[in-house]
Amino acid sequence: TTLRLLRPLPRRTQRDRFSACEAGGGGPMAVRAGLFAAVVCAAAVASAAAVQPTKPSAEAGPEKPVFGGEPTEEAFKVWLSVWRNFYIHVSVNHSIPELKDEDLPKAFRGIPPKIVSSSGGAASGVVTEGMGYALMVEGMMAVRGDGWALKLGLGLARSWLGMVQGTSDVADHPLGGADTNDGSATKVDAAPYGVSAIRGEGGASAGMATWKFPRQLCTGPSGKNDACHGSATDGDEDAFFGMMYLAAALGYPDDFVDLVIRGVIAFASADFGFPDLYRKLPDGRKVMLPKAGSQWGGLTPPDGKFKRENGVPDWCYAPAYFAPANYRIFRDFASGNWKPEFDKYLPPLLDGTPTQLKDLVASFDATILGGYNVLYYSSCESGSVSNWVGVQAACADDGALSCRGVPWTHTPYVGETGHCNVSGTHWGQYGADASRMPWRIAMDYVLFTEESEKVDMYDRTGHIDATIKFNARHYLHRFVTQYRRFAQCDGGIPGDCDCHYGDCKVNDTQAFPLSAAFEVNERTDEPPTHRAPGLVCDNVPNYGQTWWAGFMSWPTFTAFVVPYSEKVTYHEQTFGPMNRTESMTWMQTLAHLCDFSEFNDEGFWQIGGAVCQTNYFHASQEVVSTMIMSGSVPALPKRGWRPPAVLREVLLESSKLATAVAADEHDRRRPGEGVNMKAERSQFRTAPASRHFSAAIAGGACAFAALAALVAGFWRRRRLCSPGASRPEADDDDAATYTSVAESRTLLA
Repeated sequence: TTLRLLRPLPRRTQRDRFSACEAGGGGPMAVRAGLFAAVVCAAAVASAAAVQPTKPSAEAGPEKPVFGGEPTEEAFKVWLSVWRNFYIHVSVNHSIPELKDEDLPKAFRGIPPKIVSSSGGAASGVVTEGMGYALMVEGMMAVRGDGWALKLGLGLARSWLGMVQGTSDVADHPLGGADTNDGSATKVDAAPYGVSAIRGEGGASAGMATWKFPRQLCTGPSGKNDACHGSATDGDEDAFFGMMYLAAALGYPDDFVDLVIRGVIAFASADFGFPDLYRKLPDGRKVMLPKAGSQWGGLTPPDGKFKRENGVPDWCYAPAYFAPANYRIFRDFASGNWKPEFDKYLPPLLDGTPTQLKDLVASFDATILGGYNVLYYSSCESGSVSNWVGVQAACADDGALSCRGVPWTHTPYVGETGHCNVSGTHWGQYGADASRMPWRIAMDYVLFTEESEKVDMYDRTGHIDATIKFNARHYLHRFVTQYRRFAQCDGGIPGDCDCHYGDCKVNDTQAFPLSAAFEVNERTDEPPTHRAPGLVCDNVPNYGQTWWAGFMSWPTFTAFVVPYSEKVTYHEQTFGPMNRTESMTWMQTLAHLCDFSEFNDEGFWQIGGAVCQTNYFHASQEVVSTMIMSGSVPALPKRGWRPPAVLREVLLESSKLATAVAADEHDRRRPGEGVNMKAERSQFRTAPASRHFSAAIAGGACAFAALAALVAGFWRRRRLCSPGASRPEADDDDAATYTSVAESRTLLA
């Protein structure tokens, strides 16, 4: 409006302008428009200054998620660049079987296979956990229009299929989640229970991959060499989540959809135990749980034909393997893309009864029900959750797959007092395996806001308990409340957590005051620290790993995407609602924990910050967390959507930062190559306080411009429409004094 008011008069003669004045235009119109603009500007500034938290009505449903804006987008671009630097060509590392183009859907032709090089803990070589993260990230980026992400995702998926096959010859039996290529992976009635690989029509099998390659890197329970075998549920669920997004980015080609459908069925069968492995609650509802993988964990029986593999504990369950958003996506993908010819891929019940699509869909809903209930009994008021818990619900026959039972009767214990743990992390402790829980639940809220509110909660005996209020929002509020209660600064107030010592840079967030909310150490030396309340409870009896590890802290930050729109009371302490701006400011404060100013050639791609580590597992959690915080998680498009005619080469300008020079022939790239990160930082890294000041300046400028238009209107009215004004002849010199529209806009800018 202000631009239009400040536009010069057209190059008309004074006679024309005098006529316009007589007709009621010119100055009077500018006066009225100027008054209108001034009032609008004043109202807008006043409204922005007076934002108050609002609580939605019961009828309105849950509020939409909040995202962190430009600082979180910048953080995501950097972590995406760091993460992609772990991708290498299979031709460099010959640890993965390579499949031929003719054995794969057409989209794979000419796409070189890629893998994720992992390290640390149980991760080394190529693990399905890292492959799953990468496929999930690249699939979603491809749907958002990142053309290079599509190529990367297809390269990763190609390697995944080679891992499923286990050899380079599709004529062989697929390895899948079995011990060997003996054909058991394709049979529901062969141990381990469930179908972990499903053959296509003359092509590669789709399904679950052995959790680590090269397989010779594993040792068995006896300490002797024992080839890696069996799948891992966390990697499986993220990998096929990503492949569904790749299918959408490609426009749902039939051969690719066929492959993904087979993968969805194999996942439900191998990693849930579909269709026979479940428990029935007293009200008759079936409940299922994600296993630890194809060969053990969850409700896998301790004895009989389908007993868990040797050397692992019975009834052991990892709460953070529970991924409700993934299961809802799987359910909807299958329902929306099903064809009658897919019926042949469904495994039958052990008694030979065929299963149907509705049974597959029900298995995902049953697992969501079970997962949320076990999470409730595995977590504390701070949000901390145990790496491993027990879900013992034994049948009368130790070899039976299904019976009546309640898996969370004794959780977190195995039975009344037992413990269990695997993979180097401990039972009853909030650590590396459990750290992923916040972002998995945040994904559910972001992608399925309304559904994630509707969770039926049961008591220990398996009866509905309406007094238990628990869902995605309630769980994530626990983390936000923990920060609000025990952090020594308020991240929702611009600048309150800024550091003010030594070489601190403008906008840098100081980590130490925030760490107090999740401090696990009790120390009296310098600086003294005290353990934060709420980190341990009956459900998580032991103190876990430190917040100062990026893989622990960053996932907790994703909790702020859930609007904190109601009063929350803990121990007689009440916390009022936060408006959306406060939630956004919290995420921006947290994004500023890392200093990206040296993430360039001159700075040797350095990232500063105490919780900004760049090795494999830290980076995996940092990229996924910032992807969620920045709002870069799109809903899965339905069949029939129109993909971009030419997939864009950038996502939030990420190609400038992460992949500008990263052609396929380069295996190990310098992260962020091709970008001046200092320039990027100067554009995006604005302190919340500075942004508020800038908003005030912009509001004042708007009001000033409107006032200028108002004064100009009065002046023009007086000059052109005064009673003594004569009718002049054409005055070209006068007309020439008006600048062009383009010049006016330049001056205003």
